[in-house]
Order: sequence, then structure tokens, then C-alpha cells
Amino acid sequence: MSSLQYEDLPHDNISWRIWVGTLATLIPATIVVVLRFVARYVSRAGLWWDDYTIVISLVLNWAMDALRWAQVLQFGLGKHNYQITDETFQSFGKTFIGSQVLYFLTAVFTKVSLLLLYYRIFGVVRAFRWALWISFGLVIAYFISCTIVSIISCSPVAKFWDPSLPGYCIDEVAFFRWNGFANMALDILVLCLPYPMAWRLQTSVRQKIILTGIFLLGSFVCVVSVLRIVSFDFTTLEDVTYVSVNPSTWSSIEQSVGVICACLPTLRPLVRTLYGSSNDTSERGSGSTHNSSQRSSFPLRSSCADEENSPGMEVPSCPQEGRKSEPQDSDHHRLPPDGQVSTNERELWLREGQNHDEDISHVLRPVSFA
Repeated sequence: MSSLQYEDLPHDNISWRIWVGTLATLIPATIVVVLRFVARYVSRAGLWWDDYTIVISLVLNWAMDALRWAQVLQFGLGKHNYQITDETFQSFGKTFIGSQVLYFLTAVFTKVSLLLLYYRIFGVVRAFRWALWISFGLVIAYFISCTIVSIISCSPVAKFWDPSLPGYCIDEVAFFRWNGFANMALDILVLCLPYPMAWRLQTSVRQKIILTGIFLLGSFVCVVSVLRIVSFDFTTLEDVTYVSVNPSTWSSIEQSVGVICACLPTLRPLVRTLYGSSNDTSERGSGSTHNSSQRSSFPLRSSCADEENSPGMEVPSCPQEGRKSEPQDSDHHRLPPDGQVSTNERELWLREGQNHDEDISHVLRPVSFA
């Protein structure tokens, strides 16, 4: 009788969703990271911590997806729990906790990479640096709290993969949903940080819109985060090897998309090199007269109106009317405070700052330390 009941149960295997979701996004994420470094080389911008942390995020993403592939091949992910042995189920439970920790690590390093990128571009403003440090603190707090909860969600910990043990577990499904909301809130915070600074740049409205649009592309990761939260459409983990397939798939997709979005603002120099040569030539010819009247000594200088209306905001001084601004010793506060910029790099910034409306790629060319 029990054998008949077992045969009547569904025996479908949905592990193919893991393969499709991970490979369809992890490979493009890897390609985009490679293109990021090519763009750095093309624009002659030095590598910094934002580049290193995105590589760490990509490596962790590969590790997380590799663990999911091992779960599919060895530990029954995609099958119902009654289709696998107790030993296999326990092994799956152990790797499940590992995949959660890797998920949080990947999410944190991606966000940290974006925050470091913002620091390279807009870190000359003291108030913005404070906003970045607060954001860093929130991201680290998110990682620590979620990692601790995921590891000690059951007491004893072994009860997570061996339900027969005495003890108790928290509502894991509720935890997954709420950490998803927290992750999405942090994504929104990180994505919104650069917009006020982008609109303080002394450049044309068109270029401000372009720069805003580049950062806005990162909002796609929030869409994926919503889909991940919606995928938790179950109430218990009794059949965890089966019901966790969709959330696991969307978790992997979310992190790969996050890596891609974190790299998008850095790819503009490469896009210009590949597709914009002819357009740049015509724009330079037609816009030289217009640009000559809007020269500045530094590409990140805020407008005079913004400076006057922003008490406490440390911004470079506006040049006096009728006199061309000259780089002075006091200009050191316009550069990242943690290092000295080489002479060649300083000349590059000053030279590129003379043609704001021509292109905004100089805004995305960070300072390299000598």
C-alpha cells in the first residue's frame, strides 16, 4: 500500500531551471567584468578597489552557482525530498546554509564596489563622503546580521539538516522574504546616492540626463529582487529540495545582474571607442565654439548657484567673473584625500575639464594614485 502511495506521488525534476538561470546570467556577468577592465585600459584609468571588489563578487558568484550545481548533481536539488535518501537530504541541508552565506557575501561585495566607484567619482565632497560611510555601515550590518541568522536559524544548528533532532528553528521562509526586502532597500539606497551629485556637475542638462540614465540602468536589479521575493510562494521547508529551486534560481540571477549593473557605469569609454569615433569628430567640430565659453579647471566642480545654496557642502570655489580659473595649491581638497595624484593625472583632469559638453566619460575616469 505504501509502495502504491509512493508511486502516486509526483516525481518530476525541475533542476533544469537552476542550469538555465545560472548559466544565462553568470556568463554575461563574467563577460561584462572583463569588458570593465578593457574599458579601464582604453580610458587609461588606473585600477582601484571598486575594480578589485567586483572581481571578488564575481568569484563568489561563481562559487555560489557551482555549489548549486553540486546540489543538483549530488544532493537532490530539483527533486522531492521523498525521492532522495536521508543522508543525501542532510548533505543538501549543509550545502544550503553555505549557499546562503555565499549569497550574502556576493551581494555585499557588489554593493561595496558601487559605493567605492561613487567615492572615486564624487568623493571630493565631504557631505557625500559621509553618506557613503553611512551606506557602508548599513551594508556591512546587513551582511553580519543575515549571516548570523542563516547559520544559527536552528538550535542546535544540525537540526536544520536533521529534523529528527530535538530543538527548534525560526520561520526560515519569513527570514528569506524579509532579508530580500532589506537587500532590495539597500539596492535602492545605493542606486539613488549618485543622482544628486550628477546633477551638481557643471555640464549640460543633456549630459546630466545621460549620466543619470547610466546609473539608472542599475535599477533593473531591483526588478529581479522583487521576482526573487515573489518566488517564496511556500510556507514551509518540508520539501526544501523541491520548493527552493525557484528562489535559488532567482537568487543566482539577482547576483549576476547586480554584478552587471555595477559595471555598466564604467563601460562608456569602451562604447565610445567602438561606436563613437565618427560622432565625436563631428561633435567636436560643431561644439568647439560653444564649449570654449564653458571651460572649467576641474570636471567635478559644482555650479556657483549650487555652492551658494548648499551650506556645509564642501565644493570647489567658483572662478571670479571675467577671469579664467587657475589651478592653485588650494585645489588639493578637490582630489581624493587618501592619496596624491600624479602630475600627468592632474594634467589629464584639467585638460578634460575644459570640454564639459563634449562628453561625460571624463566624469567616469577615476583618479589613480601615483
